[in-house]
Amino acid sequence: MTQAQGSSTQRMVRFGATMVALVVLTLVGCSDTEEEARGGGQGGARRGQGGPGGRRGGATAAIPVKTEAVTRAEMTSYIETNARLEAERWVDVVARTQGLVERLQAEEGDEVHQGATLLQLEKRELALQVDQARVALEGARSTHERSRSLHERQLISQEEFENTRQQLQNADVNLQEARLQLEYTDVRASIAGVVMVRNVEQGDLVRTNDVVFSVADLDPLQARIRIPEKRMTQVRRGQEARVTVDPAPDRVFDARVRMISPGVDPASGTVKVTLDVPSDDLLRPGMFATIRIVTDRRQDVLVIPKKALLLETDEDDVFVVREGKAERVRVNLGYVDGDRVEVLSGLADGDLVVTVGHQGLKENAEVRVVGAEGQR
Repeated sequence: MTQAQGSSTQRMVRFGATMVALVVLTLVGCSDTEEEARGGGQGGARRGQGGPGGRRGGATAAIPVKTEAVTRAEMTSYIETNARLEAERWVDVVARTQGLVERLQAEEGDEVHQGATLLQLEKRELALQVDQARVALEGARSTHERSRSLHERQLISQEEFENTRQQLQNADVNLQEARLQLEYTDVRASIAGVVMVRNVEQGDLVRTNDVVFSVADLDPLQARIRIPEKRMTQVRRGQEARVTVDPAPDRVFDARVRMISPGVDPASGTVKVTLDVPSDDLLRPGMFATIRIVTDRRQDVLVIPKKALLLETDEDDVFVVREGKAERVRVNLGYVDGDRVEVLSGLADGDLVVTVGHQGLKENAEVRVVGAEGQR
């Protein structure tokens, strides 16, 4: 090898070594950059977890509750019992004669006046009996006139004359009875009211004293109740009462005490009280009703819903929301009327009592009022 060739070879080796070094440095730099990028992301995540913004725990979440404000209203005390509503008068209309039903002229639910025809029985047979009785009467009258003339001439005895007069009277009675039986073929309402029951169909054979209709006077209805004798001094004639029935639980019907029995039932120790309940389209005889006789009334008293009372203790407590916390308050109660209760002491007008969410609630627990009722 010549000196020139050796120098060329050395230059090529140095150039190759330089190129290899540059490639290695480039690869190392890229690796460091990627690692730094990856390490920086993880480090940021760790810093995020370790920083104040990523700390878990801290303050306890507020408990959501619903509230209602303490208000003022009228409250009443009452005697409560149950009874079936009854018609003031219920009359069974009976047939006064026998015959086939020829025509029905009333249906259940019809309002009828006293004397209105409810049904007609077949008349032809009884009409013939009227004609026969009329003919018999005319014959008896003629016989009596002849006997009168003969008696005046003393051709017959006084006894014979009296017999003809008696026959005339009997014939007249028979005619009246036949006419009455014919009149009974029109079965009429004995009172004004509403037809409650129809027991026959057209073409039925009706016999004497069969009940064919029932008519009731529904204005007013009545409720007969019994109250304990120890409370009889709280009830008087004309006293106000309230009536509710299951078909309309949200409606209250007015009533009045009509009669109070003067005696006490020794077996039950109760007094019978009769109330008038004014007629209404909804009320019907036989309905099961809750009767409340109002014995006292208080105006403008503090009232809360009954559902605000805590049930886990024997005392009367409620939770009141004050400054975002639940405060347990002991209350003294008065009258209870339906779903409301009177508060004698412990609360003030406008206090917010917890009605939903108070089960398990603790004293001074942080609460959050939800719902429209709490936003007063």
